[in-house]
Amino acid sequence: MDNPFLNKPKYPNGSEYLTSVCSVNRIRLAKLPVYGVDDEIEGRTVKEFFSAKLVIEAVKNNAGGLHIALEGVNEKKLPLLLARKAADDSDKEGSALARQMIMRFGDRLGLLLLALRLGEPENRAARADWDAAHWEYWAKVEDIILVGGLASGLFGELMRERVNAVFEKRGARPYNILLYDNAAQVGVLGCASCIKQRDGVFVVMDFGQTVIKRSFVVKRGGEITEVHTLDSIPSKNMEWEMPSEEEKLRQAKELNAYLVSAVEKTFCEAKRRTNERPGVEVVISIASYTVDGTLNDSRSGYAKLCALGSNYAELLAWELSGRLRCDIDVRLIHDGTAVALNFRNRKNTVCLSVGSYFGIGFPETRVV
Repeated sequence: MDNPFLNKPKYPNGSEYLTSVCSVNRIRLAKLPVYGVDDEIEGRTVKEFFSAKLVIEAVKNNAGGLHIALEGVNEKKLPLLLARKAADDSDKEGSALARQMIMRFGDRLGLLLLALRLGEPENRAARADWDAAHWEYWAKVEDIILVGGLASGLFGELMRERVNAVFEKRGARPYNILLYDNAAQVGVLGCASCIKQRDGVFVVMDFGQTVIKRSFVVKRGGEITEVHTLDSIPSKNMEWEMPSEEEKLRQAKELNAYLVSAVEKTFCEAKRRTNERPGVEVVISIASYTVDGTLNDSRSGYAKLCALGSNYAELLAWELSGRLRCDIDVRLIHDGTAVALNFRNRKNTVCLSVGSYFGIGFPETRVV
């Protein structure tokens, strides 16, 4: 079926790109598709009832009942601790509460997906930037691949169970929910599939809203033979709204310097570990709707980089080339698309990354 969420014009490299309207985070459940599951989220947008931040807040608020000590714990680790507690057979009380909390988010995911499947008039009216074609696409989707930290292990299994229960309660045809635990690897492999050189060591990065993931891959004879994951670093300057153009430019310069340094250090570490100079192709997945190296200028913390020039991939490549003394070629790929590339050619399938918010990718996207 034709995908209305993809840009069809032929760009210079022949690739297709996601439009910014593909996001499900702005869906508003003006009418719940079924009642008696979690009625309090009616009228809210997805980002108001499902996010990693809300999971973290829930763990903090229930730390006593969960028997989880918060002191000295990085709050970004709390969703993982919640999943571990859910599987802790030695603590029946804490485990039961953890399961209940995870299942509540599974109910919310189920209500979102059911609303997308049914496309009822009230919810259509609440999403002005979608037309009938967008809702028709979701009605015909068969498979949904869940990846990301909030879809891994028992967390993902419990959510899938609740999603199916929500569809059953309404008597609606369910999506086939597929779980893929290793989200970090699948994104890296998707990016690596875009590397044109057949042999060498290549830097692959993931510029996320919360962390920047660093890695490099080894290709031999056109095949990826090794994937090396390095230590992640925190994302910085991720504020969306700036008080002035001067502040936007200041933060853009600061963010750019941080990103250039991160790629350079990864390049050098790959060289040190392999005794082989990495290839000039650097592929980066980024939390932005990027078109041929140009970032979306209004969405995500990376939007401010547009203040530095119209094509950030070219700017980043120019600065890295000077630092590394070779002609670096940078390829920017929307993060959801990077994940979906690992499932190329699957029909009627959507990849949903469940992390800070929902990310989305379509395996049918043509990326050259």
